[in-house]
Amino acid sequence: MNQIEQMFTLQKQLNDETNGEIWLTGVTRENREISWYRGIYMEVAEAIDSFNWKHWKNIDDQPDWDNIRVELVDIWHFVMSESIRISDQEYANKFLMLEPKGSFDVDILVDSLEEMLSLSVASSIQSETNNIRKITDLFFTIISHLDIDIENLYKRYVVKNQLNTFRQQNGYKDGSYIKNWDGVEDNVVAFEIMDSNPSITPSDLYKKLDSKYSLIKQI
Repeated sequence: MNQIEQMFTLQKQLNDETNGEIWLTGVTRENREISWYRGIYMEVAEAIDSFNWKHWKNIDDQPDWDNIRVELVDIWHFVMSESIRISDQEYANKFLMLEPKGSFDVDILVDSLEEMLSLSVASSIQSETNNIRKITDLFFTIISHLDIDIENLYKRYVVKNQLNTFRQQNGYKDGSYIKNWDGVEDNVVAFEIMDSNPSITPSDLYKKLDSKYSLIKQI
């Protein structure tokens, strides 16, 4: 199983645990409607907002590259979910040998994000229109310009996936989950674990999160 396939497997597991396997029909176990496309365009908007596009602000400000990368990983969760829902997850394997350009070309990135936003809005409004393949193409174009290859995407995804799983299993929905761990947000802690253990497995990452969180709850 290659790293793209592993990400799809982990995403299905997360969706199954969070929403019940009924999510494949478009609703959660609580019968709430699911819109993966809305999730995509909301995260895309946040990514765009990390660029210095506001003419009324400091024109010398640099894009928030770190947050843009975070938003792209969130977008990937939703792209995979919609692909799984329509049984088209194999399509993404065409990008397995992706070679990053690392150009950080702001114009290309913003244009690509806006096109992704437009496609996801169209599919959200018109249920018979499914643009997930076009969105997938744009996603890999964007991460290529951000100098992210498949291995790097995999590591970033595993961190967020296991953290999301951990949150769901520790009271995130009912509000009892503690997101700030001794003055540091949980996502920062998760990335620090990955940075210190580049070859860590998803299950071992989860165990380390659990170990650190148990100390927080004792405080």
